[in-house]
Amino acid sequence: MKLIEGQLIHRRYRLDSRLAQGGMGEVWKGYDIQLGRPVAIKALRGDLGSSQEAKLLRLRAEAHNSANLAHPNIAALFEYYEHDGIGFLIMEYVPSKSLADLFHEIGGPMEPTQLLPILIQTARGLFVAHSHGVIHRDVKPANIMVSDSGEVKITDFGVSYSTNQEQITQDGMVVGTAQYISPEQAQGHQATPQSDIYSLGVVAYEGLCGHRPFTGTTPVDIAAAHVNNPVPPLPDSVDVQLREFVMSMLAKDPLDRPKDALAVSRMLTRIERRLLDQQTQLADTTIVPTGGRLPRRVVSRPHISPSSDWKEQG
Repeated sequence: MKLIEGQLIHRRYRLDSRLAQGGMGEVWKGYDIQLGRPVAIKALRGDLGSSQEAKLLRLRAEAHNSANLAHPNIAALFEYYEHDGIGFLIMEYVPSKSLADLFHEIGGPMEPTQLLPILIQTARGLFVAHSHGVIHRDVKPANIMVSDSGEVKITDFGVSYSTNQEQITQDGMVVGTAQYISPEQAQGHQATPQSDIYSLGVVAYEGLCGHRPFTGTTPVDIAAAHVNNPVPPLPDSVDVQLREFVMSMLAKDPLDRPKDALAVSRMLTRIERRLLDQQTQLADTTIVPTGGRLPRRVVSRPHISPSSDWKEQG
């Protein structure tokens, strides 16, 4: 079955424009004609031959893992169905840039007070997923969408793992993206919530430095570096508490990382507030020629507002 623009899926979803196409399938921007809203449609391609059933199992697992993850920082799944052996995920359409896009536009280190709200919201979404037994296994900037107002949505649970699902990948199979993969995933071990925390730590490192901690000529080389090489220190220009905490997220041993994603969001929130308070104090005080200090109100807070603590549920 070939998907074409204008086609009606499941008698209610119109395919408007193809957004992406890859080995797993294709993603479309669509329109729900019953509810009058845009949607994203992820469809399994029909030309996968003998591997189609295995891919369909993965798509079913993604639907299963996403079904109960109702949270403002996770892109919502609306519906899953199959037709003629093809699976369709109907999801929330997120008309935002990815964090990868933002990194590319900035072309260097990101201001901590801009980066921290993104990391905090991502950690909150991950905590909810982990609380439901779901490990994302592919946390990276391309899967973190950021709206113009600063709202974050985690997307693509395509390689996620759930503790209550039948195992799909074989023991020892490496799952994830080499540049952001945790050491234990790179060695073919089972991913845990601490694995997602490590990957988020790589995202934080990239945002603060303008580059990733490890590079290599091949994905295998990069994955091996995550396992064997010490993480290069963050620049001294980065706040010391933030620097030390991000490095703790990047500990080789999962037991040395923060205990959960909620602890990550809380610590980063405290750091964010302190940095914003420091900015405000600097903005409210200027040195006059006589050497005295006079208060003034001239600088507003950053574009992305500080995050507030959430209740225990994330």
